[in-house]
Amino acid sequence: MVEMRFDEKVAVVTGAGNGLGRAYALALAERGAKVLVNDLGGSIHGGGADESPAKKTAAEIVNAGGFAEANFDSVATGSGGSAIIAQALATWGHVDVVVNNAGAVVARGPIDENTDEQYVADLMVAAGGAFFVTKAAWKHMWDRDFGRILNVSSSAFLGMNSSAGYPAAKGATWGLTRNLAYRAAAGGKNIKVNCVMPTAAARMTGLMGDTISAGMDKYYPPEAAAAAAAFLVHDDVPVSGEMFAIGGDHMRRVFVGIATGFQAGQGELSMELLRDNFDDVMDTSSYIIARNALDKVLLDSRVPWEDGRGTVF
Repeated sequence: MVEMRFDEKVAVVTGAGNGLGRAYALALAERGAKVLVNDLGGSIHGGGADESPAKKTAAEIVNAGGFAEANFDSVATGSGGSAIIAQALATWGHVDVVVNNAGAVVARGPIDENTDEQYVADLMVAAGGAFFVTKAAWKHMWDRDFGRILNVSSSAFLGMNSSAGYPAAKGATWGLTRNLAYRAAAGGKNIKVNCVMPTAAARMTGLMGDTISAGMDKYYPPEAAAAAAAFLVHDDVPVSGEMFAIGGDHMRRVFVGIATGFQAGQGELSMELLRDNFDDVMDTSSYIIARNALDKVLLDSRVPWEDGRGTVF
């Protein structure tokens, strides 16, 4: 079996001072990557700053014979995202891999108890962070015709009984992943962008109570998700624009299917028809996995929209 290596590759991993981010950084470094370990060092709820987590992870890599530097910029601003990539470029001359892992749970409780500021803060760390850091690296990757980007989402966006901000932010990373992957493919560039929903013990799982937290520590250590994450940013990764559930030594595809549903005659759709045929609307025995927005339009419409490919779509 040929070992999959990252020799001479430069990887930027955000939120890498603890938990999953640390595991991703260590896994990449173990296989030869030079790693910029980014972590603001804030609390799980987004407050404060502490340089020690990033320094500790970077030191672990260096002490094991690898190459790493610590970075303490916030991913939640454009200037912070630019500074992160600028440090990697100044240190090693290029950036091959970006893992957008940083996140925080600022808002807590039901939506009517969340402040506007908390909601925006949640969006800016997870969704904004992925945007700002990737934006700073994008032209560099485009000009070099190489890049691997991994956005870290969460099963929270599938629905959970908690605040609205974190699930919304993690759902947004999926949309960003699809957009960037399609853009790179349309431009004929060797830039691949994928997304993961990890299940792993982390600071956030400590919010779920002692029983769940203990089970996560036992069965879902962060290291059990690292191999899948590293695979998705390797030269040889065969896909782009995909989402995977990872953790606990598993990897499973996650996709959005559009069911065939119910089709009325042209101009005949009514509320009553929908009521009487709603079982057909909900039937998932026949569906497509859309490659992009146009595939959904093509399923909906009798109009030949193929000429739209490569422009708006």
